This record gives sequence, structure tokens and C-alpha cells, in this order.
Amino acid sequence: MNYRRTVVILLLSWLSVSARADEVDTYIEAQMQQLHIPGVSLAVVRDGRIAKLHSYGLANVELNAPVKNDTVFEIGSITKQFTATAIMMLVEEGKVGLDEKISKYLTGVPESWSSVTIRHLLTHSSGIQNYLLVPGMFEATARPGQSHDDIARLFFARLRQLEFQPGETWAYSNTAYILLGNIIEKASGKSYWEFLDERIFQPLGMRASRSGEPATIIQGRAAGYEWTANSLKNRPALTENAYGAGSIVSTAGDLAKWDAALYGEKLLKRSSLDQMWTPAKAAGGAIAPYNYGFGWFVDTYHGHHVVAHTGGTPGFSSAIYRFTDDKLTVILLTNHADRVIDHLAIDVAGMYVPELARPKSLGADPDANTSQMLKKTLVDLCAGKADPNQFTPAMQLFLKTAIGKEVWPWICADGEISAFTLGESERTGDGRILRYKAVLGNATRWFSFTVTAEGKIAQILWW
Repeated sequence: MNYRRTVVILLLSWLSVSARADEVDTYIEAQMQQLHIPGVSLAVVRDGRIAKLHSYGLANVELNAPVKNDTVFEIGSITKQFTATAIMMLVEEGKVGLDEKISKYLTGVPESWSSVTIRHLLTHSSGIQNYLLVPGMFEATARPGQSHDDIARLFFARLRQLEFQPGETWAYSNTAYILLGNIIEKASGKSYWEFLDERIFQPLGMRASRSGEPATIIQGRAAGYEWTANSLKNRPALTENAYGAGSIVSTAGDLAKWDAALYGEKLLKRSSLDQMWTPAKAAGGAIAPYNYGFGWFVDTYHGHHVVAHTGGTPGFSSAIYRFTDDKLTVILLTNHADRVIDHLAIDVAGMYVPELARPKSLGADPDANTSQMLKKTLVDLCAGKADPNQFTPAMQLFLKTAIGKEVWPWICADGEISAFTLGESERTGDGRILRYKAVLGNATRWFSFTVTAEGKIAQILWW
């Protein structure tokens, strides 16, 4: 009797895992078709072990070469968490101070940047403009043969004017993380890539992870693409010159090793990790436009703690979502340029942890007027004409920055909003988070609005 019961339990368990695997595969394949993604590498990690490692589609369309589990992808801004970890290693060694001015480590810093600290760079609160949004700056920094110091001098010369005073608000800055790469080199006496290889990649056995320098032959490297004018186009590889901000290449399996290490103290003390995963506030302790720590977005989802980041380069998009309360991580690497794929990570997580699943049915909206206002606000943002009075002061300041103006057309690139339905609401502090299921063109997305008790919009997130 016990033997039969054991067999039945094992059979039911196998059927459950098989059904879930089929559900994930069906979902990913449908999203690839909808978003025109050639290839995907997926890893799902539970309790430090890989629960699913699977590849879909093509790594190279022209050669009809499939994605494999060891295919190497550009991971873009997921690089930033490695840069932040390297900084915290130097902090633990007493070689860097979080609240020290960056001029202690870098020569030629403009006087207008005199109050910018390491912490400001880590949390995107420095006010230094994202160089990618300044005409001609990408081309200037991407020229071969430039040293990291040459790139810093370009920033000092052309980005002198801050967009806001350090610590006032939040605005994503690739410039800041390239400068952090320089600081790692100055404080450690090693190149950025030597430091990461010796202190992170080698100790964790991340053998595929390295600089994505396009001239280097990297076995198994995927080709990058973009869907434009209703067809797939080749895209160039990102140069190494974006090093501290986004030049790492890796595999889903390597990132699973990285994820497992973050649950222990192999790389950093727990107190250092806790600092990295504490969101910075705006001026006066106000909610910042995004909850960001050191190299990670930090949030709650259905009351579950999550630390996450995405990455986008000229030919690739990636995401790592770590639901730390559940010891569940979803890693997605794709070879399509700069797509919004946050919802894929969250949807896959919900297939493993039911509490994280999106609501299956959407009921009546108890506050249709608020929903209509939020929809109009999103439409207006995408059109570049939102009313600033609807936002908190920190959000108003963010919306005036270059990234605050550019992000909304990117978010809305799939098309006009044809549906906008309240899915769920949860309390946060003295305000609430309202999540909406939206249809943009042919794409289905979710948007989360943080609204204060005074009715002001403090955050708009696309996950």
C-alpha cells in the first residue's frame, strides 16, 4: 500500500512538473512570435538550483544556428550589478568610501560635479546626464583605441551641466556606471576586466562571462537583431567602451551561478548586500521615481520582495528577476535589441509560485475615474505632453531630464493603448499601487502606478 502511494505521488509530481514546463515553453514561444524575438535562453532557479534551463529559437538567423544552453549573449545593464558588487568589495576593504567625492579617485572632475559621491553614482542620483542621450556622444565614446580615462575626459568636457542637484531625484545614467568602472581601476590597481575575472567570474565558475569586445572571437556568441520596418535586421555588437555600464557577455547558466552566490557571503558580507538592496530616497526622504539600490531595482510584488534588472544593447535584451522571499529567480537572455521583457520574467515566476501569478480574471473597477486619469497620463507621457501637476516633486524633476523624456516613447513603441484594465491594487506606505493590464498594438503589458495619499503619481513602472 505504501509502495503504491509513493508511486502515485511521484507520478503526480512528474505530471505537475511536466505540465508546468509545457506551460512555460508555450508562453515563451508565443511571446517570441509576438515580440519578433529570434532566440531566448531561459533559466529558472529555485533554492539555489536550476529548476529549468532551456533554449528557444535561433542564435544566428542567417546560419540557422539554434540557441543552446551555453549560447553567449550580451547582458547589457545587468552588468551594473557586477560593477556595484566590485565597488562594495572595495568598500569592505577600506579602499573606497560610499560617501566620498568622486574627485578623490578621478582627476579632471568638473567643479559643477564637486558634490557628487560614489553613492550618487551607484543610485543614479548624481544628476550626471546619460551620455547615450547626448547627440554624438555614443559615437565619440565608441571609437576603437580609446582608454577608459579618455572616455572619462569626454564626459568631463561635454556633460558639465548637471540635470539636477545630487540626491534630489533619480535619473538612470550609464555615464555614472562607466565612471564607477574607472574608480574600480583607480582604487584596485587592476583593470575593470581583471578585477571582475579574479574576484567574481573565476571564483563562481562563470567561465563564459567576460568582456563582449566585438573583435574578440567568443565561442557560441549569439548574433544581435532588431525588428524594424516589418523585418529582422542585423545589429552591430556593443563595444567594450561601455564596460562598467553594460559590456558583459554571459550565459543563463553563468547567471544562475551568480544568483546562487548572492544568497550567501562568498562575494560580500550580508550587510553589504543589504545596502545594495535598499532603495535610495529622493530629497527629503521622498519616494524616488524608481526604487533603486546599488545596481539593482528593488521592489515588492504581491507583498514579495524582489530585486531585478534588465539590460538592453543594440542587438540584445535581458532580464534577471530575483524573488528573494521565495528563493526563485527567472533569467531571460534574448537577441533582440532593447525590448521590454520584464513581463516575461514575472509571468514565468507566477507559473512556479502561484502567489506571484497575475490575476486570471479582472473584476469591476471600483474607481473608474482614477483609472481613466492614469490611462490619460500614460497616453500623454508617450506623446510628451503630460501635466506635471499630477506628479510628486521628485517625479516632476525626473520628467524634465533627458531620460525622463525619452523613456516613454520607448515604452509605448509597440503601438497605441487600446485597452487599459485594472488588475489589482495593494497598499504601500500611505499610498497604494494600482496595476493595469494594457494592450499596446499587438503586445499585452502591465503597468504599475504608485499613487500617494494626496493623489499624486510617485512612480510608473512597466512590470
